[in-house]
Amino acid sequence: MGHKRHQIITEDGSSTLRIDDLKETYHSRHGAVLESDFVYLKEGLEFWLDQHPNQSCRILELGYGTGLMTYLTYLKSQKEKLEIEYVSLEAFPLSSAEIQTLNYEQFFQNDVVSHLFSTFNQLPWEQKEALTSHFNLTKKEIKFEDFTFEFSFDLIFYDAFGFHAQPELWSEQCMSRCYELLNPKGVWVSYCAKGSVRRGLEKAGFETFRLPGPPGKREMLRAVKH
Repeated sequence: MGHKRHQIITEDGSSTLRIDDLKETYHSRHGAVLESDFVYLKEGLEFWLDQHPNQSCRILELGYGTGLMTYLTYLKSQKEKLEIEYVSLEAFPLSSAEIQTLNYEQFFQNDVVSHLFSTFNQLPWEQKEALTSHFNLTKKEIKFEDFTFEFSFDLIFYDAFGFHAQPELWSEQCMSRCYELLNPKGVWVSYCAKGSVRRGLEKAGFETFRLPGPPGKREMLRAVKH
């Protein structure tokens, strides 16, 4: 993806990147951290944990992007001693220099944890890293369509660019692929609330739920595999 990107500051003070050619940002202008926390941790991970207390969780993220969602999940794992196996996919990795310009290190400077955000930026791809006794991370440079793994997941953070930018990743075929990758009672969650995506999820076999969205967005989607 050879598009030029530039940094913007979102309304919660955290940074993200914008691709003008695609009219797309990596996170919401209303708050990069706020949106990520609301959609994926509150309505995704916390929902799953409510149904599966005291269990370890395998999470698949599409896509890694700036690494913000991965790091937020790590922070939650450390604060609450959650056992998490995290696999993140990214077809078009950002350069280290681009990620460093976002200055997430300063944003999280009050969090007392074993690893700073910069640690995640420096981790190699295609290699499982045991960052703590609670959190394992594997970053994979691969398209979602080509991804296979030796185990199923409990939770999918579906954070592809919007339908107008990457329509192929919101197809019925990809929703069926998500269904196959999840364990029974597994959860799919995304900022997206597009009707065709919801119908694709339901056709794949999911039960879908329209939920109130984060600030600046009316609705979002969560789906459960039964």
